[in-house]
Amino acid sequence: MSLFFVLREGFGGLRRSRFSGFVATATVAISLILIGIFLIITVNLGKFVQFLRSRVELEVFLDDSFDEIKIQDLTDEIKRMEGVANLTFISKEMAIREFQNLFKDKQEDYFETLGYNPLPASFRVKLQDNYRTASGAEVVFKSLSSLEDIREEDIVYTREYLVILEKYIKFAIAIDFIVGIIVCLSALLLVSNNIRLIILSKNKIIETMKLVGATNFFIRTPLFIQGIVQGFLGGIISALFLYTLLKLAAIEIPGFISVDWRIYLLLANLGILLGFAGSFAAVRRYL
Repeated sequence: MSLFFVLREGFGGLRRSRFSGFVATATVAISLILIGIFLIITVNLGKFVQFLRSRVELEVFLDDSFDEIKIQDLTDEIKRMEGVANLTFISKEMAIREFQNLFKDKQEDYFETLGYNPLPASFRVKLQDNYRTASGAEVVFKSLSSLEDIREEDIVYTREYLVILEKYIKFAIAIDFIVGIIVCLSALLLVSNNIRLIILSKNKIIETMKLVGATNFFIRTPLFIQGIVQGFLGGIISALFLYTLLKLAAIEIPGFISVDWRIYLLLANLGILLGFAGSFAAVRRYL
């Protein structure tokens, strides 16, 4: 009977306080939309960083005097090196085809004019995930240059690109982290403030309940229920809004952004958590 009363009061309070309930739900929804946008940007920023790092590779140019046995020996040595994920051999003929594809708009055939193929064979070295940094690439570079038949000038990779990339990645992560904290704290404060307004609007009713001997459980639990329901509704609304917005964006700009469906589930759960945390903070302070 007691549980039934508490639930009835909680849901009944939502029905009676429609305007304040609407404001609280809208507040949660807006807050979660901001958090959702933050999460989507964070996830896609991470994917973009991984994409840029996945393109990092070292190219080792080989002397024309190397025969097949020498090339195979080097292949085996490099594959065993720490930090090397994959190794691709580019023959002189493949290098010509790549050059021609790159400059296919040019009508002149440079190689016919020269009468020979000046492009060297090479190895393209892909790095393991944890070596796709400036320091990681430098470790592999030193390992390659330590080989007897490879000189430092034979190895090419975008060292400056990696340094600049890491600098901007750190800056972006710092900004992302700061914005995330501000958004989450703002959402919590907005929800807590709305519950505070509900408590103040019911101040006389609460005082009367205390006078007739109502316990804190009977007074507080309906407010917790209201906060949780409002948070859940706000989470659902924010998830639907972002889903619709991103679908429209995908129609206008295909492949613009990718979103894991778990983000929408997270928003609904965050709504419940925000609703409870906001109501808990307000109830503890004002009751």
